[in-house]
Amino acid sequence: MSVSGWFILTLAVSLANFPFTTRRFFGVITLRNGKTSLVYIVEFVLMYMILASAAYSLEAREGRVFDQGWQFYVITVSLLMVFSFPGFVFRFLLPRTLLRR
Repeated sequence: MSVSGWFILTLAVSLANFPFTTRRFFGVITLRNGKTSLVYIVEFVLMYMILASAAYSLEAREGRVFDQGWQFYVITVSLLMVFSFPGFVFRFLLPRTLLRR
């Protein structure tokens, strides 16, 4: 795998877990009622768009950009959801188990 491939993979893991690292919207805007599930979904979609644009620009820099069908986008969204699992566990599941002790 090339350096740009490893960069995109590292960026994907980082961006997938970013919404769960802070209680602020994009780490900057404080929300009055905290983050709701809709805010997490919006952040996830925006992180996917950032990742897709970075991958597209790297692919365009290396050569021809290949056409992608809907299957590609379904697989990459699913992969980003799998990458976000550690952040989800640390934000929502781990505090509940620590409170029970």
